[in-house]
Amino acid sequence: MEKKDLIIRVAGEGGEGIISSGDFIAAACARAGLEVYTFKTFPAEIKGGYAMYQVRASSEKLYCQGDTFDVFCAFNGEAYEQNKDKIKPGTAFVYDYPGGDFEPDEIPEGVFAYPIPMSQTAKEMKSYRSKNMVALGALSELFNISENTLKEVLSDKFGKKGEEVLAFNLEAFDKGKALAKALTKADPFRVADPQEPKDVIIMAGNDAVGLGGILGGLEFFSAYPITPATEVAKYVATHLPKCGGDLVQAEDEIASIAQVLGASYAGKKSMTATSGPGLALMSEMLGMAHMSETPCLVVDVQRGGPSTGLPTKHEQSDLFLAIHGGHGDSPRIVLSVEDVKDCISMTVDGLNLAEKYQAPVIVLSDGSLAFSTQTIPRPKPEDFTIINRKTWDGQGTYKRYELTEDNISPMAAPGTPNAKHIATGLEHGETGAPNYSPANHELMHRKRFNKQNSVLDFYKNMEVEGVEGEADVGIITWGSTIGVVREAMQRLTAEGLKVKAMYPKLLWPMPVADYDAFGATCKKVIVPEVNFQGQLSHFIRAETSIKPIPYTICGGLPFTPEMIVNRVKEEIQ
Repeated sequence: MEKKDLIIRVAGEGGEGIISSGDFIAAACARAGLEVYTFKTFPAEIKGGYAMYQVRASSEKLYCQGDTFDVFCAFNGEAYEQNKDKIKPGTAFVYDYPGGDFEPDEIPEGVFAYPIPMSQTAKEMKSYRSKNMVALGALSELFNISENTLKEVLSDKFGKKGEEVLAFNLEAFDKGKALAKALTKADPFRVADPQEPKDVIIMAGNDAVGLGGILGGLEFFSAYPITPATEVAKYVATHLPKCGGDLVQAEDEIASIAQVLGASYAGKKSMTATSGPGLALMSEMLGMAHMSETPCLVVDVQRGGPSTGLPTKHEQSDLFLAIHGGHGDSPRIVLSVEDVKDCISMTVDGLNLAEKYQAPVIVLSDGSLAFSTQTIPRPKPEDFTIINRKTWDGQGTYKRYELTEDNISPMAAPGTPNAKHIATGLEHGETGAPNYSPANHELMHRKRFNKQNSVLDFYKNMEVEGVEGEADVGIITWGSTIGVVREAMQRLTAEGLKVKAMYPKLLWPMPVADYDAFGATCKKVIVPEVNFQGQLSHFIRAETSIKPIPYTICGGLPFTPEMIVNRVKEEIQ
């Protein structure tokens, strides 16, 4: 397939401006009307350690971070060591030399090498912190990243800090450009020319979750900081008060979910955001949310686990916990997002489902998506439907857990006249009064489970693409791995292979009939996912007639399209 994108990877030590350099390139490309998809990884330490930022830019739709880089810019020796096996003929290599902390081994024939004295130039300017500006100027010159657009981005960033700061950074940028201009460009790489302006924004996944909450009518948010979910709270803290909502930073995750349930009980649309360890701590209160039929939304930004694990790395390993992580029979509604656009729309969906079904809802995002910035259509509030909970009309005798045809009982906020009721985590009858009889426990279990299972009739979020009729290989995947599979599908179908893929975003309750219908049209079904156990494969095997072939990785990084393509071809042979 013709290559229409450019992938630039910048890497070095945390604190050298790696992340901000990538952000500047991504913002400049987005302003030029290009599609942008970024991927970044950084250490858990506040400063130091290996940090990497990859920007992919194209004039066409992007679904993932791509396979590997076309251009690699190394700020230090560690970055070089981490990536030198990927510096292959046909790639461009920009590195800090002379004056840096390393000298590359013999550069392979066919690699386009551009030594730029980043550190030396920054030291001559009496500010080592300007090193990334020197690199940015060199990259702009070598690879057609619009100088004017980049300088606009830099002005927006540094202009707030005063004219002197801005002028200094622009001077370092210009020095980098001049250094690159003195070299002979031999590679074919250039960022696509600017496109017609589109009504788009560039946003990271965590910010998008916060925006989705606000667009969904969020009124109360409580959270305890945890990597990689903290940025959700930071976004909400900045913007929710402007909309009349409230935010509390709780003392821990148990307190945060308890506050969310309390606010929801009082009639407020409520949510929290956390990561795997936090979700584990919340499991008992989620059981109470199920028992008391209290709406709440938890966004779990998954990271490498268990325990402290890999707090800044990517993994999709909380599916077991999200679906069954609780005592007793306490089901949840579980969704998973594919991209930044989903982070907005499916957070709205999560709030709607929690309100409609008066149940705990968990939306699964992941570490890769949390910090990935992508261009997306500008969201418009009028495009989102808002669902509010069923409330008591004040007629007759109030029964909090009244048995109804749809198994959803009207709620009444505290203080509602004539709506007194008992609210506990104990099993209860229709009025809310404790009732431990075997018949009542079974009756109420049936009410709560039937209510949840009816989600399948209301919420459809499943997509199938690929060959019509029988496929040699089918792929089922979830979360941000969907984007990787979409690109792999493009390559496989372009080669004429008979493949198809299914992308479920409602993971629980499981739409078994849809899985079975898909499986019946595939000779084999592989399930790529970023966890050790093959967690979605487990549920597919247990609940459907499909015999899935797990394809798992768990190294802290996402799949690449090439990995999916190669595995599918292995299964076809």
